[in-house]
Amino acid sequence: MRRFVLIGQTASASGDFSLENLPSSSGRLDALLRALRAALLVSHAVRTNACVYLVLRGGPKAPRVLRVDGARVKFLRPDERSLALLIKKTLDAAPPALSELTELRPGVDLRDGDLAELLSELADAPSYVLEEGGADVRTAALPEDAWFFLGDHQGFDAASRELLAARGAATLSVGPRSLHAEDVVTLLNNELDRRSPAPR
Repeated sequence: MRRFVLIGQTASASGDFSLENLPSSSGRLDALLRALRAALLVSHAVRTNACVYLVLRGGPKAPRVLRVDGARVKFLRPDERSLALLIKKTLDAAPPALSELTELRPGVDLRDGDLAELLSELADAPSYVLEEGGADVRTAALPEDAWFFLGDHQGFDAASRELLAARGAATLSVGPRSLHAEDVVTLLNNELDRRSPAPR
């Protein structure tokens, strides 16, 4: 199972955003949704060997962690509006408190908490931070059960860096230029597909 963790510094942790004006009203949740699409969707199919965690830090209900599991999710569509509607309905359906990941829609789980709470529950699987200046992904050993951590348009904050460093996460780069998170995820998936083709 490939696991992608996308940290949204200002991404809305509630459904109080407009589908008509997603970039301005959702704290740039749209950037995370494009990366989610790149992680989970291929032509006419969903990657059943991939899972995405969105760390949502924006708004009064933050922080929250939302998980979309490719093996369980239903009716996942590639357009940004449909993805935003799925997330909005999930956030709106959440009870006042969720101390652990709880399924609110098929394959979509939510919990209260931030990156620290998520990391505290992880096994000792290999972890990688994706950003400029890291080791070349083409020469790195990448096990299929790895966790990949990506920042949004603001990158990683100091506290997140400290948490990931304490976990021993290695830094990887997909190339010499700074790319959008969605493009990094696409290149990373492609690299993994080439090494170990897996059923979708």
